[in-house]
Amino acid sequence: MNPFEQGTANYLSEQQRQSIKKKHIGIGGAGGLGSNIAVLLVRSGFTHFEIIDHDIIEPSNLNRQHYNLDDLARPKVHAIKEHLLKINPSSDITTHQIKWTISNANHFFTDCDFVIEAFDAAKTKQLFVEHYQTKTSYVISGSGLAGRSSVKILQIKKLKNIYIVGDYQTAVDEKHPPLAPRVTQCAAIMAGIVLNLSLNNAPNDP
Repeated sequence: MNPFEQGTANYLSEQQRQSIKKKHIGIGGAGGLGSNIAVLLVRSGFTHFEIIDHDIIEPSNLNRQHYNLDDLARPKVHAIKEHLLKINPSSDITTHQIKWTISNANHFFTDCDFVIEAFDAAKTKQLFVEHYQTKTSYVISGSGLAGRSSVKILQIKKLKNIYIVGDYQTAVDEKHPPLAPRVTQCAAIMAGIVLNLSLNNAPNDP
């Protein structure tokens, strides 16, 4: 047990920690939602991750994504893996620096208990959720998380085994830029759903 795991033992029982460690988490997208969700989940004790993203880190990402100046021009998946391993070096992390498409979808997340949608494009989000709905226990998605935290309250909508977090309407535009408080708020709610379901508790609306 490394020092990080020793620390989590102060807050979770052995049974709870083992339940969490058994779960496999798939994350599509390592940007504002994906990078923050991954960090929140690794800090919660999850150790098995599969992450896909084709992008590199740009200055415009730093206001809300879990990266820093040293990460600029690096692939997002490489940087987030490094950050996660610095938190818990016992983590098992598989990354794919490739663009997710419906044609290559069957190559990813084949043994995941949770698949998390964290993309930007609306069509990709829809295809991703629909594809994995029947292939995993739970799909968690974010929809409507732009602007300031006071714009609209983020909620949780459940559709069978799909959980959608957001206000379901606020898209990124000049009036509603992607800002850290609201993006990380949504990421925290999504990560909380994974944690609660892993510990057999039903998530409540925030």
